[in-house]
Amino acid sequence: MNEENNHSPGPLAIIPKHAVKTLSMVSLLVLNLTAFSVAAVEQEHTFTSEDDVIVAYPDKAEQESLQSPRGGPFVTREQRRKIEPMQWNEEVVPSFDTESSGLYPMIPAIPGNDSGGAANPMANELAKEEFRDDWRLMEALEQEDSGLDMFDGSHGVYSRYAGNLYTQSWKAAPFNKVGKLYFTTPNGGSSYCTANVISGNSHIVTAAHCVYTRGRGFNRNFVFVPAERFGAAPYGTFRGGSAAVMGKWNSEGGRRWDVGLIHLKNNAATNRPVTFYVGWLGLSWNYSYIQHLHSHGYASNLSQQYINICAAQSFNSAIEGTDVLVKGCDMTFGSSGGGWLRNYMPYSHAGNSVLGVVSGPHVGGFGNTYVGPRFSSSNIVPLCNMLNC
Repeated sequence: MNEENNHSPGPLAIIPKHAVKTLSMVSLLVLNLTAFSVAAVEQEHTFTSEDDVIVAYPDKAEQESLQSPRGGPFVTREQRRKIEPMQWNEEVVPSFDTESSGLYPMIPAIPGNDSGGAANPMANELAKEEFRDDWRLMEALEQEDSGLDMFDGSHGVYSRYAGNLYTQSWKAAPFNKVGKLYFTTPNGGSSYCTANVISGNSHIVTAAHCVYTRGRGFNRNFVFVPAERFGAAPYGTFRGGSAAVMGKWNSEGGRRWDVGLIHLKNNAATNRPVTFYVGWLGLSWNYSYIQHLHSHGYASNLSQQYINICAAQSFNSAIEGTDVLVKGCDMTFGSSGGGWLRNYMPYSHAGNSVLGVVSGPHVGGFGNTYVGPRFSSSNIVPLCNMLNC
């Protein structure tokens, strides 16, 4: 769908739940949330059977601002330098599916395996007697246990390294396809998150809490700076057009719904799309929870000047719920929305598919383990159908 030919229906539209189909000239109801009014719009949209999608379009003032190369916030290096990172929202409720979703595809290959072996059935009892002093020490240490579930995956296990810090990396994939997303919140404040180019049609994906403030409405004045490094914008800046989050992000706020999508306008000075300069990352959905992932982010606790990357195995946790990935990493504020890449291939346009984004800290793991939505047919698919990824 070419957004330049779209009407501007107002700030917010709810896409109802229906069977998958495309309708032309469909009336969409605009949700009345705080300062937003009810209105009707006529437009072509794709209805999905998964869930409601909330969509925002630029108003007249924003449309005029989009045309000016130097107008509006976050355009200059000086403006961006003053912005603090978006903080995490820890007030989320785990959500669970009551029915099996059957979302995990089988990878066509014949696996090989050589089984391990069990210890002697009496091994623990005998070892406790034969190595008595060591067992007493181990039992004493158990009293200092953190209380985490013994099945809570690779909690706090990761390797971290700098992303686009070095000369050989900031111009290369996948580092240059990740950038800072600046915006104004409904209360008039300014902040930033991390975002990722994931479509040849100039879409970026980030966390929903970077796009829509629950109970208040959409954030505004989106400006994306791919590959930002020490405040420089080596590929220019790109303003946001339409934006979308899942309706359940507003009504429930669970981690699985913390996905936001924004369509970018061309650079105001060159009229080139962001994909002309950096290309785009791949996109994955419906894959299993256990993956080897590299997550990216402009984490303020490490550096706001360049990207950091955490490599770790992801897993699912009973305390987080359905469609929530968990992985070790010490990044915090500012990393929100950073992509979790599977099939990681540095210095290559192949592979590097985003399977999720940073949402916030894992329960009991602030600063060493965090979580994000697992992209699935319930979140990223309806959003991409709506904005035509």
